[in-house]
Amino acid sequence: MFLNLLSAKEKLAFLGLAKKVIYADNIIAKNELVMYKSMHQEMEVLEEISNELSEEEMENLPEDIPHLCAVFESRRSKISALMELVALCFVDGKLVVQEKEVIYEIARHFDIKREETDSYIDWASRLYTP
Repeated sequence: MFLNLLSAKEKLAFLGLAKKVIYADNIIAKNELVMYKSMHQEMEVLEEISNELSEEEMENLPEDIPHLCAVFESRRSKISALMELVALCFVDGKLVVQEKEVIYEIARHFDIKREETDSYIDWASRLYTP
């Protein structure tokens, strides 16, 4: 939905954060992997990244949440990424405690308040839960 708003470097960082969310509960649901692949395709990652980023920049992308979050430059891109990550949590039908903790950690590094994060969680819950 919002991934096209991200820069090439932000897209790479987003995929790193998405992996953190997917692996948060140590259970990798098939639907999570399907949505991850769909997001990857939506962003047209490989072509855009190869045009915008050097090989060195791609290799030096951080892997921890604080550094991945630091890649996002605007409030708009942070909110776009957070909303997509929250939606990813619900793709298997529920938001588990470990996923919620990762979402709150990401939001904190994005300087997004818990109340605002909760509103995105409520939105995704209404959208994705039967």
